Amino acid sequence: MKISDMIFNCKVNSLSRFSGLYRIRIFITSKQEVYSVITDIGDYNPSTSVTNAIEYICSTLISAGVVPKETCFIEHYEPQDYYQRMHSFDIVTFDGKGLPHWTSIGFQKIINILECDKMEFLDTTFSNPRLMNEIDRLRYQMDPKIDFPDQENPEIIKRRFEIEYNNISKEKIISLIESNVKEQDISRLLKQDLSLFGEVYAHPKEEYICFSEFPINNGVVDFVVFTGRSRMDVYLIEVKGSNFNLVNSGNYEKLSSKVEEATGQIRERLQIIYNNYEKYRVEFHKIRKTVESGTKIYNSFIGPYGDLLVDPDKDVNIHPVVIAGRTNNDLMESRKRQAFEFYSKPTIKLETWDSWIRKLTRR
Repeated sequence: MKISDMIFNCKVNSLSRFSGLYRIRIFITSKQEVYSVITDIGDYNPSTSVTNAIEYICSTLISAGVVPKETCFIEHYEPQDYYQRMHSFDIVTFDGKGLPHWTSIGFQKIINILECDKMEFLDTTFSNPRLMNEIDRLRYQMDPKIDFPDQENPEIIKRRFEIEYNNISKEKIISLIESNVKEQDISRLLKQDLSLFGEVYAHPKEEYICFSEFPINNGVVDFVVFTGRSRMDVYLIEVKGSNFNLVNSGNYEKLSSKVEEATGQIRERLQIIYNNYEKYRVEFHKIRKTVESGTKIYNSFIGPYGDLLVDPDKDVNIHPVVIAGRTNNDLMESRKRQAFEFYSKPTIKLETWDSWIRKLTRR
């Protein structure tokens, strides 16, 4: 018979800022044996897990008079995500030195030992309003700000607002592309808001520097994105218009000549870079530092997080991209793009304007 079911607030160690929160159920069997089931409440617990705090929890329950010394303790985890889809139970015992030992036990055997119905555990903590209300109350009591995300640097927040205020809507970009315009018209719009490229290619999110008309030797790349951590990622992006289909109509279903033109242009830039790799690696970092110092070059546009956390002594990763034409048959053209990317050496990412727009997260 269950005699108690509560959320227990327990100080588990001196290093944790918050006390631990655990669900405690106490059962007395027909043989007058006392069992305490200690359930981990996952992310709702602001401190350490049941497993890492088991000796503190058990000793506190006994010293506080919640359970007698002879109590048998059972550690319990409920299904919470893809990686834990089943209940798990372990009987916890302590040796002469007070060290815990765990013995796994099955669901049905637990039901038999506790002499309870299986619905006792199928009705989880997270579906019990009384318990969830108590968890919320205790968490708020610990710290009213406990559920707030960490406060960001004000400069990051300010920069994000500036970018959002001036950005071009996804609807406007779609409208332009659907009007089947030439390369110059699309480029003109994109140059007004380089955060579009940061939104698609930056990783980590919001850590980027974007450029347009970026010089490589005697030519230029339409758009460039610097991003990444440790090693810097450099995206070289060539764009063409939306006034043609990616794949020509007809029996041969060849890629448009405009795609071949853009591919040729970007391959020329790649050859120059890789023939002089160390020179350009140093130059890319020099340009990055110049922009981070506050100087604007090549229409540079810096993301909310400002300086990139990259190492100037490490290699840079080059990622060439071509965005060109419209999608007419998504399934067939997706296969065409994959084949193109597989056989092009070095690999060039091929996008239509339709597939590229899908990667935008703005409204």
